Amino acid sequence: MPTIRDLLTTLDARYPLARIENWDKIGLQIGDGAAAVSRVLVAHEVTAQTLDEAAGCDALVVYHPLLFRPLENLDFSNHTARLAARCITQNLAVIAMHTALDNAPPPHALGDKLAQSLGLENIEVLKSSGREALCKIAVFTPPEAMQKVSDALWQAGAGHIGHYDQASFRARGTGTFRPLPGATPHTGIVGKLEETDEWRLEVIVPESRCEAAVRAMKAAHPYEEVAYDVYALRNTVEPYGAARRGEIAATPLDVFAHQAGQSLSAPNLRVVRAGKHAQRIACVPGSGASYIEAAARGGCDTLVTGDIKHHDALLARAHGLSLIDATHVATERAAVGMLADALQELSGVSITRSAVDTNPFKSLEN
Repeated sequence: MPTIRDLLTTLDARYPLARIENWDKIGLQIGDGAAAVSRVLVAHEVTAQTLDEAAGCDALVVYHPLLFRPLENLDFSNHTARLAARCITQNLAVIAMHTALDNAPPPHALGDKLAQSLGLENIEVLKSSGREALCKIAVFTPPEAMQKVSDALWQAGAGHIGHYDQASFRARGTGTFRPLPGATPHTGIVGKLEETDEWRLEVIVPESRCEAAVRAMKAAHPYEEVAYDVYALRNTVEPYGAARRGEIAATPLDVFAHQAGQSLSAPNLRVVRAGKHAQRIACVPGSGASYIEAAARGGCDTLVTGDIKHHDALLARAHGLSLIDATHVATERAAVGMLADALQELSGVSITRSAVDTNPFKSLEN
């Protein structure tokens, strides 16, 4: 039966934990990684309502971490401590993904989904949080094992190049070896020089995933001693980060804001008007005020995000940048579906998406 650790491995394959921001707190927050899991609830965050919904589940996978600031004690008058105690009482593991989802390779990052929902084209990272070094793995395998070894490498995170996955190079040739006493060769006879038909398989892998990819490759390979090379590369993957920018046809700002509100199910937009039209759009899931100057420098005329404060609005207007505050949760709404989709790849586990709307802001109804 799959374990909590298998959940983490599956999520890490699409949303690399190595890319998290250094201030973030993600991964397994509550629970035993070796514990079996059969039912999982995916939610935006841990609340009393999502814990009610998670009754009978083994794990709760959330976007926002429950344990973000250190707890000095477990005094249950503290809201976070009380929620953590409920998770333990329900024997419910908690996994948070947050900036691993934000900084995932395109088009799998949360910012990509936000940009797509706004109808943006020519989407790119607005401001880089970092770049990840690459390695190349070259392994020699018999033809009958090629697909199994390839699949193992791809599942371990190798073979991603921009908007493509399962990328590799293959060349056929002849391998030689002589098994020595004590060997148990896949083919051949001890003491006799052998020649065998082999394929050279090359794949690119982020440095943070290289060791795991090599382990997966060896586990799938039929040879007792696997011949392979690992090369450090000077080229790097594309920059990653939470914010995106893109373009739309020139549209009146109020019309674009209305469309954004509908696509994000955001009932109470706030708009700062610095211009009449929207065309070059920046967007940031969650709290994006810190990207105001980057958006202005990047030639954007409009920024869509959440949690805009008074002085943020004044700064944006001074830069000629219109703002659309669609609320923190609405700009992150796609996170639940993205996490659930990633977990569908893990067999033997039932995945349920939370129906709880954790956005505390509601429109006033007359």
